[in-house]
Amino acid sequence: MRKHLAASAAIVSALVAFAAPAGAATRYYSQTVTGTTQAQCEADGWALAQQKQAEGYLVTWIGCGYSNFRWAGVLGWHD
Repeated sequence: MRKHLAASAAIVSALVAFAAPAGAATRYYSQTVTGTTQAQCEADGWALAQQKQAEGYLVTWIGCGYSNFRWAGVLGWHD
């Protein structure tokens, strides 16, 4: 049992070391999406989310809500 745990730990350590090179920092970005209508805001937000996803980013899209006389949503993405 100990041999299996040690082997599993070694494999996980190797994968983590391979996936995240030393000194690599994750970069985070966000952008506010606005529109005059909820439908326009949602459409623009989904289009930007799909674009960033196609570029290889991990994307979080928070849908649009009404605030300060406009529809606004937030799109976040990171490496």
